[in-house]
Amino acid sequence: MHNGRQFMCRAAIAALAGWPLASRAMAANPADEGRQAAALLRAEFVDATGGLHRLSELTRPLLLVDLWAAWCSGCIEELPTIDRLARQLGPESIDVVLIRHEMNWQDDTVFARKNRLPFRFWRLSPHSAVLTEAAFGMESDRFGLPQSLVFAGRARTLVQSELGSQDWCAPPQLRRVRAWLAAAS
Repeated sequence: MHNGRQFMCRAAIAALAGWPLASRAMAANPADEGRQAAALLRAEFVDATGGLHRLSELTRPLLLVDLWAAWCSGCIEELPTIDRLARQLGPESIDVVLIRHEMNWQDDTVFARKNRLPFRFWRLSPHSAVLTEAAFGMESDRFGLPQSLVFAGRARTLVQSELGSQDWCAPPQLRRVRAWLAAAS
């Protein structure tokens, strides 16, 4: 589909669903953003086998967390660029976690397996839903997709929070990621 037409379709769908389209910061001020990021790092997630996980168990210098869904065209569009980024940085540099809402979990799991997504694939835990929903800015079961958060270093400092599909291998983005990696290593 032509990029302009694809954007217009996504914009119309986003407007109907009440989702924001553009990139945005997680919170209005840095203190709120930090609290929301810290809440996300404490939250529990569930994998496809029912195992519980926390983002804090992941120890590579960079952590990319992506809230996504298989029905979201922007989410699917950015997956290959996330994969290329992870391969360019190397296996010891970045952890990637795709976070999914409970809604459509089974369909998304099938999609992830069928497409052999090389990332961790977790859903929101009922025990941590409030923390996670606050961190991703969910309101009344609505949230924009995809949403990405990048954490760097042992302290898991939030270095980027974006709403909307990203080209993770675009030269400016790649420069930022490499700078975060250098600072975190």
